[in-house]
Amino acid sequence: MTGRWHIVALAALGGLLAHTLHAAVLAALLTWLALLLLTKRIPFVLFIFSMLVCLLFFFISTLNQNSPPVLPLDEPLQLTSTISHLSETDDHLSFRVQTPTHSSFILVTYFKQDALDHLPGLAPGATCVLQGTLSEPEPATNPGEFDYKQYLQKKKIYYELEVKKVQDVSCKGTSFFTFPLKIRSAFLEKTDNILDGHTAAWVQAMIAGEDSNLDEQTVQLFNRWSLSHILAISGMHIALFSAILYFLLTKLQLLTREKTYAFLFGFLAIYPIFAGGEPSVWRSALMVMLIMLFKVLGIKLSIIDSISIVFLLLLIFDPNYLFHVGFQFSFLVSLALLLSARIYTGSFASALLETSLLSQLVILPLQVSQFFFLNPLSGLMNLFAIPFYTFLGIPLLLLISVLLFLFPAAANKLGYVFKLLNEAVIQLFHLVDDVAFFPWVTGKLPIGLSVLYFAALVLFCSAWETGKRKKAVHFGAVLTVIPLAAALWPYADNTGRVTMLDIGQGDAFVVELPYRRGVYLIDAAGSVGMDFQPTDKAFEQVIKPYLYQRGISKVDGIFASHADHDHIGSIGKLTEEFHVDWVRTSLYFDKQQAQQWNPDTKLISWKAGELLQLPGWEIQLLGPVTDKSEPNKNSLVMYTMLGGKSWLFMGDAGKEEEMEILKRYPSLRADILKIGHHGSNTSTDPAWLRQLNPREALISAGRKNKYGHPAPEVVEALDNKNIRIWRTDTDGAVVYSFSSKTGTFSPYLP
Repeated sequence: MTGRWHIVALAALGGLLAHTLHAAVLAALLTWLALLLLTKRIPFVLFIFSMLVCLLFFFISTLNQNSPPVLPLDEPLQLTSTISHLSETDDHLSFRVQTPTHSSFILVTYFKQDALDHLPGLAPGATCVLQGTLSEPEPATNPGEFDYKQYLQKKKIYYELEVKKVQDVSCKGTSFFTFPLKIRSAFLEKTDNILDGHTAAWVQAMIAGEDSNLDEQTVQLFNRWSLSHILAISGMHIALFSAILYFLLTKLQLLTREKTYAFLFGFLAIYPIFAGGEPSVWRSALMVMLIMLFKVLGIKLSIIDSISIVFLLLLIFDPNYLFHVGFQFSFLVSLALLLSARIYTGSFASALLETSLLSQLVILPLQVSQFFFLNPLSGLMNLFAIPFYTFLGIPLLLLISVLLFLFPAAANKLGYVFKLLNEAVIQLFHLVDDVAFFPWVTGKLPIGLSVLYFAALVLFCSAWETGKRKKAVHFGAVLTVIPLAAALWPYADNTGRVTMLDIGQGDAFVVELPYRRGVYLIDAAGSVGMDFQPTDKAFEQVIKPYLYQRGISKVDGIFASHADHDHIGSIGKLTEEFHVDWVRTSLYFDKQQAQQWNPDTKLISWKAGELLQLPGWEIQLLGPVTDKSEPNKNSLVMYTMLGGKSWLFMGDAGKEEEMEILKRYPSLRADILKIGHHGSNTSTDPAWLRQLNPREALISAGRKNKYGHPAPEVVEALDNKNIRIWRTDTDGAVVYSFSSKTGTFSPYLP
């Protein structure tokens, strides 16, 4: 088996993916194994073992897809269970408990009254009696939106329970895991008490895996430049910690080499728990432990074998690790660097450049699938960031962590040195970000292109390793063309789209013309927080991900129906980040609402009756004709043709405005009607429906909104006319895909 464990690991991977993706994956893998046997590349014993492993993991994957237990929702529930995965921040506690059938988990959350608030007896492994009401996690309701429900389901969590008060939880008992977590709590408290805020946040993140106190702007900056791996404990950190500890313990003759191995083995067994238990931490810790164990036993094992065995061990422990982004990034990068070790020749600087380039290339499909964009210059930023944090930043933080308990005053002073250096580096990153951040928005990368990309990457590395530079250049060109093809595909696509985004209680429509002749928004709602203050949540979680997922980095224009936050609240962020050419409003729009928008975006007033002719699209403004001194009544009423259908967008216009439009346009008809004012009973007069005679109606309204939208009488009036109703509160986002003069509606939610 020596030197062949990667075949077994690939067999396990194929078994898991076969059920998740398609049975063809299993057939292809078994065919590949058979070919290896027939060509005598592997012995018969390895063939049988790999087949059994493949089928075993296929069976495990099938078990993981079983339906969750059916539990009562929105009813009082009491259950007794052992808790796990305890996590605590300044404002809440969360942990998991098993369902009564022990087949899945419930995520339990308790929101603190203050930072010192706690649940008595709560500890990993404790048995707790809980009282509360179960709910199901909310799914994603828009294309491109992060699917929290799916994220939890991959961890076998199907229900949530919020603990309302301390008396609803009673815990007793403990487990082995309490010890490292108690040390973690003491460590975090020590950093807060001794170090300045900046250094404390970085020590907590880089040593203990607690990143909740990192500056949000810094986190976003590192994400934009593909530096997020630095902020999370990874293989680099574990290898560095192990090397430093080994060097200190042996060179200072504190322990013999054998006792140092034993100490490191114990340290690496506990540290992943202390650091939050992320798969990337376990991967690196297990790999170092495995190498040390075989070294002590005198067993020769290649690095590839080591990483393959660790891969198998982690998937046996929890097959859902496969769908963890950190797990994917960690193994892909490690495997690529190890397989291409012979590529690195020449100076340290050239090896660093090659390592950074290969790391960025191998994670590109994953990065695009997660964020829908890539930063072509991120490799250069990594060239500076990785050496700084590897050789200076992380060793400093590790030294500060040790000094916290031995010489607190020295730790404090060294912390200020780290703060000075780190803030200077971050400031440099911000300067580069201001002048050189040019994201390449590719949109979603189809799985077929991803497979083709990895095949080209393997051929590129092989050609480079064997000195075939011309072939390497050719395959490198293919690597460039693939994401470019994904980004350019919309310009060859004859399909257009009108998407009513599920923005909650607000409006946001995205119009994409065929062949990417133009991208326009009709309104872009903002959101409000718990304190009723405006937030960027709607933009960051719905609008921006949707545009990126569609490969859109430029918006040609926005129609702002009127100056209410639930229609224009995200326009400011759009003008900042998407190079919006213009925003078109009525003559009676409150211009003060546009003061925070990007001044480079033109603000154009639009007069009722005017026909706007755009490349590949015409749209006519029917109202407002006069100033009614009320935003809703001054809403833009727009008529257009898309996909061979006539559309009428009403903003928040009411019955009075509807009747005025009927008087001015007595022969007006509309196949598709965007219902005014979210379906309020102040709009959609029965006479209006009789005149327009629409076939489809669009209503954007929030789930369980306090206004009762859409009003029952409006829904009844639409039903009485046999008009098909599309609603964001029940359908999620609704997409009308069209080409030429035909089109179809499809809801995002089933």
